[in-house]
Amino acid sequence: MNVTSVTSEDGVKEYEKIVVEPEEVEYVEIATDAKVVDLTRHRLKEIGDYSWLTHVEQFSLRWNLLKKIENLDCLTTLTHLEFYDNQIEKVENLDALVNLEILDLSFNRILKIENLEKLTKLKTLYFVHNKISKIEGLETLTELEYLELGDNRIAKIENLENNLKLDRLFLGANQIKIIENVDHLKNLTVLSLPANAITVVDNIAGLTNLKEIYLAQNGIKYVCGIDEHLPLEILDFNQNRLEKVENIHQLTTLTDFWARGNQLSDWSILDELVRLPHLNCVYLDNNPFSQADTYRGKVLRFLPQIDRLDGTQCREKSMLRPPKTEKQTTDLADVEFEKSSGGEQEPVEST
Repeated sequence: MNVTSVTSEDGVKEYEKIVVEPEEVEYVEIATDAKVVDLTRHRLKEIGDYSWLTHVEQFSLRWNLLKKIENLDCLTTLTHLEFYDNQIEKVENLDALVNLEILDLSFNRILKIENLEKLTKLKTLYFVHNKISKIEGLETLTELEYLELGDNRIAKIENLENNLKLDRLFLGANQIKIIENVDHLKNLTVLSLPANAITVVDNIAGLTNLKEIYLAQNGIKYVCGIDEHLPLEILDFNQNRLEKVENIHQLTTLTDFWARGNQLSDWSILDELVRLPHLNCVYLDNNPFSQADTYRGKVLRFLPQIDRLDGTQCREKSMLRPPKTEKQTTDLADVEFEKSSGGEQEPVEST
């Protein structure tokens, strides 16, 4: 766009001329039998007619300027569809895509989860960074394994009764105060709830396959409500308000314990951690007790089983090898080096 303005001597604008230059058109060649189509960053403002793509399985429309989902009814072979980072406000016009297994609608302007009833084969669903205030519209998605609803406006965990195959549930950066309505998700291995308003860890005893739980940046003061029979491997309490940690020594499968940036003021935490045989990685920095000069040395003495402390390697891993035989020692002693006249070293057999 070119703008030209002319003003008189007394500063009064007499006229303004605006010339709009046509946008450059970029042509993309796509084979009619293409199975993967990537139209990322093409500044597309609308979805055209792609009915000739009769074999497409993966279709990416990431980082465009799309405001409406449309003209996809003919692409029934699709299994993977991405609308990441557009300007879409409503989930619509997807009923014909009955073979979809992966759908990404992250970073849009969506207010409600809706119109997904026919997508019964969906296994992975992303709605990161939208304006969603309620978990709903997932009743028919019984094959769903991976659900990402992080960075929305959700205040309650609900309406997941039919999603029994869920393996990973991500609800970080919302407004959730209570962990609830997840006890029936027996296949869940990862529960991620950082940056919410949770103060108590509760209602997870039924998650008999839970291996990782992420609770950073909440308001948790005490560790409680974690069943000793849970097969937890990663327990994340970074940046909470923890004052005391008790009874985690019962979590015998734990490999990672993260509690940096809390209010732990004494060394009693080590009495719990020392009893965890598989513990490998620990974060305890930015607590009152970790300000002591002796902090790192004391932790390493108490926890000889760990390899990483506060993100730093603790000790070099030992390399085991069999001892040298007497013959190998003798053979090495039989070779000496002496300087030649040219300054180079040459091996000389001893006599």
